Amino acid sequence: MSTYIFILGKDRELSFAELKACYPRAKLKAEGDDFAVFDTDEKIDQAEFNRLGGCLKAGKANYSVSRAELPDALARELANRHSGSKLDFAVSVYGWPEKNLRPLLVSLRKAMSAKGLSSRFANQKFLNLSVPQHKGIGKKGIEFIVARSGERFFVGPVIAVQDIDGYSRRDYGKPFRNMKVGMLPPKLAQIMINLTGVKEGKVWDPFCGTGTLVMEGLLMGHDMLGSDVDPKVLDGAKKNADWLVREFGVKNKAEFFVHDATRPMRDKIFGAIAAEGYLGPPQPPHLEAGRLSPLVVKLEKLYVDFFRALKEAGCEKPVVIAMPFFRCAGGKIVDLKDATGRIASLGFLVQGSYRYARPDQSVGRLITCFSRKCR
Repeated sequence: MSTYIFILGKDRELSFAELKACYPRAKLKAEGDDFAVFDTDEKIDQAEFNRLGGCLKAGKANYSVSRAELPDALARELANRHSGSKLDFAVSVYGWPEKNLRPLLVSLRKAMSAKGLSSRFANQKFLNLSVPQHKGIGKKGIEFIVARSGERFFVGPVIAVQDIDGYSRRDYGKPFRNMKVGMLPPKLAQIMINLTGVKEGKVWDPFCGTGTLVMEGLLMGHDMLGSDVDPKVLDGAKKNADWLVREFGVKNKAEFFVHDATRPMRDKIFGAIAAEGYLGPPQPPHLEAGRLSPLVVKLEKLYVDFFRALKEAGCEKPVVIAMPFFRCAGGKIVDLKDATGRIASLGFLVQGSYRYARPDQSVGRLITCFSRKCR
């Protein structure tokens, strides 16, 4: 069993829920606002980390030390990794104010110099390294994560970082994009698939749009089903999936078909559902909540009809779905809470719910995990 430090993304609760879903047997050892430390038998490397959408970095924690022991412990680590030429290194701290980096980095450089070892720290302005900055230190450099939990400091080298270039390539390089059907971020698609708790097997996206969830599922090793009521959009999703197969060497298969998600679907086999439903049209900032009533009624009917169709088809698979919520004037939040209650009355139990939105967005996503057992 090994100990790993995961640096969580900006949506802390969503990132943490993803880790728990991916590694249900892992033991939580420590946590903070921006990190979680787990003991697990799973091997976390760059390939495994690429399946996670909600974490920025991962480090393998070799030990934990007290505050007084930290500088010497890091100095020994750096000396052991010195190859004879100048060593580029960085330290990023979590659960501990970054103002502590300046004296720590200076002391490490002095300790290395006292041993006759040339080194240079890469922390710009004595701040934590971002993911792009980590890539900048190259394969010959090293970054250490220091995560504080109470009086103990977990220490370990970074072993994996978020593949920001891959996300950008998949998001902007795919041949078909359609602003009218939403722009689901690839990393959020990964998180949603992981939240189903199904690591292997076929996943169905019944509102597949341009195919982002299908694409990410294929990359994660799933065979995928993608359906949509609009044949033109579905054709674009097929083009995107074909492009992904060519560009990324994907071996898994995707099947696309026209289907109204509010109608039962009985002739396909799958292990989980992950989908972003219709979020409604773009909304201006500072929207008056009362003006949303007709749209909310329409959207609630769509989602309730979708879950009713699942019930009629006898579906007992986990469902993770993104439904909209709206930020209105005066800080008021409008969501589809009546729909969630009606969905629960159909036998679908809420296992978790997480808001996802940029600070400037009027329309956000409420990621909700449902489970159901047929009676």
